[in-house]
Amino acid sequence: MNFIIKILTAFTLIFLVLSCDKPSPTELIDDSNQGDNFEVEIITKDTEDEFYSNGFDTSGVVQTQINSLISITGGKVSFQGITENYSLAQTIIFDRNNPVYNSSGKLVGYKTRTPGTIRFNNLLCRLVDYRIRYRDAGQTVDTLLGKKYALYKGRGYFQDNFDFPYNSVVNFTFNPLIGPTINFDIPTPAEVNGSVRLEGSRAEKNLRAILQWNANHNPYFSIVIGVGKRNSRDVFPLYRIKTNDDGSLIIPPKLLLNISRDRFDKLVFTFIRSFDNRTDIDNQNVFISSQSIHTINVVLP
Repeated sequence: MNFIIKILTAFTLIFLVLSCDKPSPTELIDDSNQGDNFEVEIITKDTEDEFYSNGFDTSGVVQTQINSLISITGGKVSFQGITENYSLAQTIIFDRNNPVYNSSGKLVGYKTRTPGTIRFNNLLCRLVDYRIRYRDAGQTVDTLLGKKYALYKGRGYFQDNFDFPYNSVVNFTFNPLIGPTINFDIPTPAEVNGSVRLEGSRAEKNLRAILQWNANHNPYFSIVIGVGKRNSRDVFPLYRIKTNDDGSLIIPPKLLLNISRDRFDKLVFTFIRSFDNRTDIDNQNVFISSQSIHTINVVLP
């Protein structure tokens, strides 16, 4: 069950990063030698703080105003030649009237609400804990913010009967405690399949990553670069790269050379192809995202 929780929070990060009202600092990188032009968004500001990890669920997100969200994912994780597949559907409805602060008065999140029942493709969602971790006064705090709606199928003992349908639609139904039923279809993107190859070396200061994937020219495409903490399952996402869904990208040394091998032992590349939209539910604007995700772990040289 711990693994399932990790996967749930891992995919939650990606949706929350995409649904922020205020963007993180960005930099436009033009690698003229390779013909690549892409935008880099900084996600994690402090890898000493679990606040930015939460399994790959950064809480840089709580420094911005986070929208409630509906998300469905067809995901897979690859490491050392083994790939495991997952399907996830979830809804998180934040209560803006119930903010949560740390001991110094900094906003770390919002409590959640569950104002009815939710189904995806007529499958009733379970209510599961929604938690975040953060560092407060030098100590790691694990905080329960309430419940979220979820369906999950993949590795683990508990399986919901939910399979993500690539290049199709998923029906969403919300039956509120008060008011009319809300029902609509969410389109899903084509499956993304990526590969990562490292070239060069840290010693020569020319380490770079050659990324390739099956191009689909989807307008909503990005790549998240993270690092895996040594002797831990914690993963910190460092950058989100906006680039064309054209099938290839070279990550230059400037984004890879400053990663500490003392603290981290893996590079984590997450390819994200999505359809994004918004709707109004429970008197608030909700971010909607359906995503195909391929996460590839690579040993940090």
